[in-house]
Amino acid sequence: MKKGKMLIVALIMLASMASLIASPQAEAPAASSPRVVTFWSLFTGGDGEFFDAIIEAFNASHTDIQLKNDMVKFDDYYTKLTAALAAGNAPDLVVCHQGNMLPYVEAGQLLALDDYLKEINAPLNDFVAAPLEACRFDGKLYSLPLDVHPIIMYVNMDVLKAAGITELPKTMEDMIADAVQVQEKTGKMGLDIDNTTATYKAYTLTRLFFSFMYQQGGTFLNADNTKAAFNNAYGERALKDLQDMVQKYKTTPAGLDYDTAMNVFKLGDAAFYFNGVWATGTLENIEGLNFQALPLPALYGKAAAWGGSHTLAIPAHKNQDPEQTKAALQAILWITEHGYMWAKAGHVPTRISVQNSAEFAALPYRKGYADSAASVVASPTIVAWEEIYGTMSDMLEYAVVQNQDVKTALAQMEAKVNSIIASY
Repeated sequence: MKKGKMLIVALIMLASMASLIASPQAEAPAASSPRVVTFWSLFTGGDGEFFDAIIEAFNASHTDIQLKNDMVKFDDYYTKLTAALAAGNAPDLVVCHQGNMLPYVEAGQLLALDDYLKEINAPLNDFVAAPLEACRFDGKLYSLPLDVHPIIMYVNMDVLKAAGITELPKTMEDMIADAVQVQEKTGKMGLDIDNTTATYKAYTLTRLFFSFMYQQGGTFLNADNTKAAFNNAYGERALKDLQDMVQKYKTTPAGLDYDTAMNVFKLGDAAFYFNGVWATGTLENIEGLNFQALPLPALYGKAAAWGGSHTLAIPAHKNQDPEQTKAALQAILWITEHGYMWAKAGHVPTRISVQNSAEFAALPYRKGYADSAASVVASPTIVAWEEIYGTMSDMLEYAVVQNQDVKTALAQMEAKVNSIIASY
C-alpha cells in the first residue's frame, strides 16, 4: 500500500479518538463577553516563556478577543493536531511548521485565508516575501509566517583574534584556511559542526548540504519534487567539502554530537559554529563569550540558507464561523506585528516593519542575521519531506564520518530519496 493511502487510513483512525483530545471551535460569545479564540502551540522551554508573554500581552491589550492557549508537548503535537483536524474538532488557531502543512492542505483541513485577508485589507506587503510565499499552495495562502529560523554562523571573535585572523571568510576556501589557522595557532576547534546522531539526528549536515546546493545554483529536488536533484557536480562539491572538514583538514572531529558542539562553543573553544538562530538565546547568556551571530556566508557565491518557519494557521471547520475566523486572523496579525517579542527567543521576524523597528534593533545579535530571512530556502513542498530529511541526515552522517566515496554516497542517497518519494 502506498504511504499516501496509509496516511489517509491513519487520519480516519485518528479521527475516531479526536473527540477525546481536541477542542471544538469556540462558540460565539455573549454580548458582554470577549470572544474566546482557542489556540494550540508547541513551544516549551525558553521558547515557551517568550510565547506565553506574547499571549499575555495580546489578552491585556484586547477587551473584545481573548486567546486561550494550550501548549502541547512537541513530541505529541502533530499526532494530536492530525487527529483533531481529521475529526473537524481542532481549535480556532494552530501553530504549524511550514514543512508540515502540505498533508493538511491536501486534506482540506486548513482554511484558505485569501478572502478574509482581502476583506480586512491585511498588510501582506509588510511580510518578507520568501517565507510568505512558502505558505502559499496552488496560489492560495493557508497560513501566515510567524518567523523564519535559518541555519547561521556563530563566530568567536576572541579566538579569531588569537589566531591572527582579521577578516571573516567569504568563500569555502577562506573558511577552511581560517579553520586550519585557528587550530595551528590556538589549538581550539576550527569548525564546530555536529555530524552524528548520538544526541539528535545529524540535521546540521543536511541543513548545510541543502544550503550548499542552492548556493551553487542547484536544488535539492527537481522542479516538480518527484526526484532527487543532488547527484551531480554541485552535490559532489558540497559533500566533498563536508567530508574534508573532518577527514582531510581535521578541523571538525568525527562523531561530534549536537550537545557537545554547543558546549564547545559555549566554553569558547571553537572559532566557527553552525546552528540555527535558536541557539542565540543560550549563547548570549554565557558570560564573557565574545561572539557574533551572522547569516550563513555565501561560501559558493550565492546567498542561500536552509530555514524552517513557524506559521499560524486556521483550521477549516464544517460550519465555519466567519466572525470567529476574523478574530483568529486578527490575533495572527497582532502576533506577527509584535514579532520583536518573539525575536527574543532568537527567531527572525517575518514582518518588515518589525525588522526595522527600534524594539528589534535594541535586541543584541538579532540584527546581525535578520537579513538572512530574504535568502532562506524552505524545505520542498512534498508530503515525503520529513522522511527524506531524517534519512538524508543518517546517510550524510555515514558518508562524512566514514569518508565514503562521494559518487557512491550520492548515488545511494539519490536512489533512497527517489524510493521514498515513490512510496507516497
